[in-house]
Amino acid sequence: MRLTDNQGSRLDAEYSAEPDGDHLAIILESQGGVPRRNRHYREALLLLLHRLQDLGALIEVALVDSRVTQRNNIPESERTILAGPVPLVGVPDLGALRRRLTTRQTTIAQRPGVRGGNSTKRVRIRLTVPGYSPADAGRLAADLAGMRPESKEAGQDEKAEAELLDALRSAVEIVAAEKANVTETEYERAASTVKVRRAETMLVGLYRQTLADKGEHRLRSAVGHTDLYLSEDGTIVEAKRGADHRYVREALGQLLDYAVNVTVPVTSLAALLPARPSDPDLGLLHTYGIDCIYWDGGLTFRTEPAPAEARAVMQRLWVVVLER
Repeated sequence: MRLTDNQGSRLDAEYSAEPDGDHLAIILESQGGVPRRNRHYREALLLLLHRLQDLGALIEVALVDSRVTQRNNIPESERTILAGPVPLVGVPDLGALRRRLTTRQTTIAQRPGVRGGNSTKRVRIRLTVPGYSPADAGRLAADLAGMRPESKEAGQDEKAEAELLDALRSAVEIVAAEKANVTETEYERAASTVKVRRAETMLVGLYRQTLADKGEHRLRSAVGHTDLYLSEDGTIVEAKRGADHRYVREALGQLLDYAVNVTVPVTSLAALLPARPSDPDLGLLHTYGIDCIYWDGGLTFRTEPAPAEARAVMQRLWVVVLER
């Protein structure tokens, strides 16, 4: 598969996505040959990093995965070009990260006595991507290619995404440079290229800063990865970029789906929103025993818990479904 850039031009660089254990992997084919193949290798790698960042992806590890490394059974530890986990949302300069990934390739599987080295080898980037399971490799590859749906909902998502990003950035510094493996800070992004999911990832990151140690982490289920799981409380949290009815309904559906598809104790569900929803939508969440957590500016989040009776009813339903 090949990428289409943001100007609509198709890049000459082959890539693919495939399951990689419990993760996903993006494989970018090498540049070289006569006539030269994959001549846009570096541009494609940078564009992939941008689009993966927009999806809130986390790089578990990046490796040279050439035929030479495979034929010689070179262990991963000797062909690693980036050790993770690296949350891309925390990388301020993806250009510098791209250069790091290519520069580190030069000495891997290099023949003795050869000077210089190839910096455009076949690479494997092992990933965790919110909303994509290993079974979704084909969908991820297509989404990264630039196949974006043109719809009213897509426009609503982009508007909500941009507004939330602006609010988050103006309120507090979410991503500190020291949390990234790259220290350069030259990278800037045009607002028109912001994609869905990044604001949700930043909202979750801001909320995590307000928590005491509750064992917060993401949880893998049969239907995807949760945005957050608080193991101390047994709470699954699903974040949304907007607080309108559609986003409340999406959060409700995903939370109920997670509740019956995880293998850990779940005592409560919570929708994490960038603002307080309308009273009817808050009532909708509470009817299904779901708490509402909403951002109130700065580092302030407010919680409006569901009635204990409604939560108790829903918990019994989760158990019934799991026992079937």
